[in-house]
This record gives sequence, C-alpha cells and structure tokens, in this order.
Amino acid sequence: MRKDFERVAELKERMRSMLDKAEVEKRSLDEKEKETFAALKTEKELLEMKLERRNLDRSNPAFVSVNRPALFANVVDAIVNRRSLDEYGDAVNENGIKVEQRAEVITDASAVANLTPVVIGEIIEPLEKGLVIDKLGIKMQSGCVGELTFPTLAAIEASIMGENVAVTDTKLDIGKITATPKRISISVPVSRRAITQSNLALQNLVLKQMSLGVARVLNKWMFSGAKLANASDGVFVKAAPDATYTAANGIKFKDVVALETKVLDAGVDTTDGTAAYICSPNVYGALKSTPIESGSPRMIIENNIMNGYPVVVTNYMDADALGFGVFSYSAIGQFGDIDIVVDPYTEAKKNKVNFVLNTECDIVVARKEAFAVLKKAA
Repeated sequence: MRKDFERVAELKERMRSMLDKAEVEKRSLDEKEKETFAALKTEKELLEMKLERRNLDRSNPAFVSVNRPALFANVVDAIVNRRSLDEYGDAVNENGIKVEQRAEVITDASAVANLTPVVIGEIIEPLEKGLVIDKLGIKMQSGCVGELTFPTLAAIEASIMGENVAVTDTKLDIGKITATPKRISISVPVSRRAITQSNLALQNLVLKQMSLGVARVLNKWMFSGAKLANASDGVFVKAAPDATYTAANGIKFKDVVALETKVLDAGVDTTDGTAAYICSPNVYGALKSTPIESGSPRMIIENNIMNGYPVVVTNYMDADALGFGVFSYSAIGQFGDIDIVVDPYTEAKKNKVNFVLNTECDIVVARKEAFAVLKKAA
C-alpha cells in the first residue's frame, strides 16, 4: 500500500512539473504532452480508487466479510499494475475465508459461443472525425458545482446633446446565461478473456476511446446545425440560415464575406483571435478549388485562410453548410467529476466487464448573433 501512495505522489509531481513548465514557457500543452498527461491522470485516479477501496474495507469489517469488495480491489489493482487476475490466488467464501479450489464441472467456451464477444487480433483506432473544440479558443470550465452562470451586457451608446440640455439616463442591461447539466454517458462491455489475453492493453484502449467519445459528442453538439436530443442549442442551430446559396452557383466569395458582415453588423468584435470559418470536408474542397473571382489564380481558401480568418474542417458541420463565428462567445461547462466505473459484477455470468463513463456537461452561447451560417437553398 505504501508503494501505491508513493506512486500517486510521483504521478502528481510529474503532472505538476508538466504544467509548471508550460506555464513558465507561456504556452499550452502540445499534443504529445496532453496524451502523456492524460495517461498519468488515469493511472493516478485508478490508484486513488484502489486506496479508497482499501480504506473503506478497513473501516467496515462487515463489508469486508463479503467477497465482492475484495474482488473489486483486485480488479482495480490488476488494471493499475497490469497484472492478470489469476495472480490473486485462492477463492474467498461469503465469510471472507480463503478456501481451497477444487475441480468442478464447468461449461466450456464452445457452449457459450453466442455470449462471447468477437475479439479481433489487431485493433485499429476509430478515425477521428475532427476533434476541433480545443482549436477555437472555446472556454471550458470543468469540475463545476451548483449553477454555472455567464453574465451578459448589452452595448450602450452616448448621445450628442445641446449645451444645457439634460441628458436622458441610460440603464445598463445586465443579464445572464445559465448552464444546466446534461448527462453524457458511455457503456462499453468487454470480454474478460479479451482483457487478459491482451495483457490489459485492451482496457487501456477502452479508457482512451471513452474519453475521446466525450470529445466527439461535444464537437457534434457544438457544430451540428440540428439540435441534439436532450441537449441545448449548438452555435449554428437556427430557425433559418442567415444566408443561402444555390446548388447551381455554389458558394461564392461574396457569400463568404456576407457571413462576416452579418456578425460585424451585430456589433460583435471579431479581432480577439477566436473568429473562424467552420465547414465540412465537402465545402472545404469546393472552396479550395474555387477562384475568388472569374479568371483569378487565387482560390477562396488558400493555406487554410479565407477572408483573413482561419478555416477549421470537421465532419460534424452539416455537409453543405459554411459557418462563421467568434467562439469566445461560447463556452462549455463540465459539472462534477468524470466518473469511470469498471464493473466486473453485473454481467459476470457472461464473463464480461462493463466500463461505464458518466459526466454532466452543457454548452452555452453568450451571443447568438456572434455566429452566422450559410446553407444550400432547398
């Protein structure tokens, strides 16, 4: 147990050093550092879960007498230390007493073929469809408790008055937008044999993909032109598009500029470094091969820049749509912890381990007018 405490302290120090280094260099973590940091964090949390389980076992002797907590502690220990569960020796009866294992009649694998998941020899990570939220300067507040509120303030304007004419009072219109938790959940059942045969590499893959699964749904929530079930509106969810184009004409440079003009005309500042165009690969390809004007050698998109702003490509944007927005006017709130439960009990009869992730998030848009979308006319 002492080694576990020392390992947790070591992991915390490594994570702290990475953050301190990035802070001194006035930068964020690069992709490789983010991956390393996430791996360290996962190992730390699993170790802390194992230590907490041991504390609970000590403080409640009646609970320890049951076989399940000991088994759960062994599962967590196996995950953290990359061991096989076979290393934990003799079975334990319902009174917590070790008993000798005796030969018994069992149902072999061939008899439960229909219940055994298919496991392929080589696992190819899913093609990422464009995890782009972190590229746009979108605010994310994690670990929120209670109500997450973003204040809003309407613009005011002075008046030109006569020399001795009394000026009319102007009231500050201060409002707020409140984020309310929406549950995000993933459940991944995995064959226990697949875990042991892969030397626990499979469970690491599952945990990684579960965390990426959260990122994927947040991207879809943020950029989709249709409101997702049980979610708040994304930035491009509108009753009607701000502008349209015809299939015959395609998107022209004037259409691109019109989106920026729509946002500027609403009094939104586009110079804070978070303004960008968002489009699907189809639209990106079309604009990259369309001249700014007839006969010009310059294309509408060149070097991932269009009309002076960066262009971000994602499959989560509607296939025929082009969006423009100032993403500092959107924010993501993540409430409480991101809970990952490794459950070896619920489907034990099927020799399965369930990996379940639950968390609470919300996406809020401080100013809807900071976002404009162009779509193909019906």
